[in-house]
Amino acid sequence: MYRGLCYLAGGISGLSEQEARYWRKSAAQVLGSKYGIITRDPTRTEAPPFHTSRGIIARDLNDVKQSDVLLVNLLSATTLSIGTIMELAWAYLLQKPAVVIIEDSGNIHDRHPMLNEAMSFRVSTLEAGIKAVAIILGETTKGYDV
Repeated sequence: MYRGLCYLAGGISGLSEQEARYWRKSAAQVLGSKYGIITRDPTRTEAPPFHTSRGIIARDLNDVKQSDVLLVNLLSATTLSIGTIMELAWAYLLQKPAVVIIEDSGNIHDRHPMLNEAMSFRVSTLEAGIKAVAIILGETTKGYDV
C-alpha cells in the first residue's frame, strides 16, 4: 500500500559517495519495505543537465514540492550543509513536515532560531526518524515507543 513520498535531505558536499548514500539507502529500504513509503534521494545518478548548480536546485526543489514529508539527517555534521538548510526552508514554506535527525546538543546546525523553528519534529537517531516519517504518513503508533 502506497503511503506517500519522503525526500531524504542531508549533507552531500564534502562527504564521500558512500557517506552521503549509506543512511539514505538504509532509510529507503526500511521505509519502502516496511511501510510502503517511496523515497526521493538527491544522490541518485542523473543525466549531465542535473550536474550543474541550476540542475541540482531545480531537481531538489521539485523533489521537495512533490514530497509529503522530509527526513533530514544532520547527525555528525562538521560543516554547515547549505543545500540541506535550503531544502528545510522550502519544506517550511510549503508547509511540509520535516523530521530532523540531529544530536541533542553540539551539532553545528543547532542554536539558530530560524532553523530550530523550521524543524517540525526533532529526533536523535535514524530509527526514530524513520518511525516518525511512517507515523506522519499514516502508520499506527500501536506498539511503538514514541
